[in-house]
Amino acid sequence: MWPIRSALFVPAHRRDWVGKAIRVSPGAVVLDIEDSVPPQFKPQAMAHLKSEIHELRDAGVGAFVRIQPLYDGTEAEIDAAVTDGLTAIVPPKVSSADEIRRLHDLLSYAEGRAGVAHGSVGILPLPETAQGMYDAYHLAKASPRVRGIHGAFSGPVSGDFARAFGFRATSGGEEQLYLASKMVLDSRAGGAMYPIAGIFGVAQDDLPAVERLIRRARDIGYTGVAVMHPSHVAIANAVYRPTAEEVAYFKGLLEAFDAAEKAGLGAVTYQGAMIDYAMLPMAKELLAEAGRNR
Repeated sequence: MWPIRSALFVPAHRRDWVGKAIRVSPGAVVLDIEDSVPPQFKPQAMAHLKSEIHELRDAGVGAFVRIQPLYDGTEAEIDAAVTDGLTAIVPPKVSSADEIRRLHDLLSYAEGRAGVAHGSVGILPLPETAQGMYDAYHLAKASPRVRGIHGAFSGPVSGDFARAFGFRATSGGEEQLYLASKMVLDSRAGGAMYPIAGIFGVAQDDLPAVERLIRRARDIGYTGVAVMHPSHVAIANAVYRPTAEEVAYFKGLLEAFDAAEKAGLGAVTYQGAMIDYAMLPMAKELLAEAGRNR
């Protein structure tokens, strides 16, 4: 299932929204029991999780669950979420590797109780604290369950990352480039190869602005994005899906290199550029990605 190009946030207490989310073909749905759910509806949201996850599983869509920041009730939230089909837990406002290790242990226990294969549920830490951003590498290293650090790109409406870091979000986004790049590097250096970026802080109907943020996330190195509105899923899928031109270019590159190798050469000029073995892995990865449905 990884990398996941697009994930769509859905408040978990809105049970009927899951089917609507499936219809726009996201790679995953983020069933939220944190910020998008009023306090009085959180028990209802938890009660819906397993049936929602099964519906997503049956549709071939990944299921993330964004829990609340770790507290005394986290074990109950994990128990409510762990079932066959759960792809990953998204813990928000993470500050330390100890929180990831605690979550790892809670997931191991819940997997055993639910009869789910040990280690099958991933973790996507949201380091929405200054300490968590600073220590993102250690968050990624804290558990083999960590699939990627969950960063964010914001338009001019600032959120938790901006408040914790101290920047003022702008449409240009230059103030976010260091943090966004650091999250990607920390994630990969820590062995979590699928960093994902939330796309926030723009008007939902400003689709060109949404696309700019998604392209920025892709170009910096995020392997997918989480979006807030169904209309944004198709944009994310299109941005992350290799184009026909890219597929043709890299197919030609591999064919040219194969011919050169058969002639005893370890490098070849292809469309004006020198190509050697260092360029092959990315070409093969892109072609493999082009063959995926989501």
